[in-house]
Amino acid sequence: MSARTDSAEPGNILNAQHGVPREDHVSAAERNVRTDLAIAYRLFHWLGITDLIHTHISVRVPGKQDQFLQLPYGHLFGEARASSMVKCDVDGQILSDPSGLGVSRGGFAIHSAIHMAKEQAVCVMHAHSEATVAVANYRRGLLPLSQHALRFYGKVGYLDYTGLFDTAAKRAALPNALGDGDVLMLRNHGPLVVGPSVKECFSRMYYLERACRMQVATLSQCRDPENELVWPSETDCRTMAKAFEGGDAVIDREWAALVRMLQATAPGFDG
Repeated sequence: MSARTDSAEPGNILNAQHGVPREDHVSAAERNVRTDLAIAYRLFHWLGITDLIHTHISVRVPGKQDQFLQLPYGHLFGEARASSMVKCDVDGQILSDPSGLGVSRGGFAIHSAIHMAKEQAVCVMHAHSEATVAVANYRRGLLPLSQHALRFYGKVGYLDYTGLFDTAAKRAALPNALGDGDVLMLRNHGPLVVGPSVKECFSRMYYLERACRMQVATLSQCRDPENELVWPSETDCRTMAKAFEGGDAVIDREWAALVRMLQATAPGFDG
């Protein structure tokens, strides 16, 4: 795992290089992944879980363990297009960047650490939404208060706030805290969600957001959660978490429906 933090560029912009060309030849597999990535960014925009140009979604380039794609640092999520994605390697070198805007230094440091350490992390999504940050800040984290939350039972890691991920030790802490899970809650910051594809990662992020909203709403109604709330049994929690595994067919249907919605309301993501 590597991540350069000694770039001469100012601030949070990593290796922004005007004139880095658009690639003339992109494989069909990469083109599909680029399109899925653009769709995911636009779905974040649709859901309102963006932070202007901040927070990120990245995906590994098919067949390239040490290369991944991100939105240019300066494009709103609703602007995302397959052809505009920035490709960079694990050392932060920009390989393809039609916009010349580069990528976020902070986003690169976080995402590359997860991509390079976790084989299952083909896609990594990061958010700063109110509900997910609120739950990340809660000492007990995500609670089994809804069926949505049970999807993540036993699959959420937590990492205390450390500021910038500007050292090798801090970056190494990210995959260590994630373990074999699907979600890493960064305390006082927000969640990192990983998945073997863009659409599965998006499904996890969507239902995590819903679970967190439900938890915030539920806890707002009581002063003594242990005694005032009804809790599912440990057996039911584990059974439901297992039942949510292997739902590719359902995820495919959800994704197809969302793509149809975008084609009707916000076309151009595949351009």
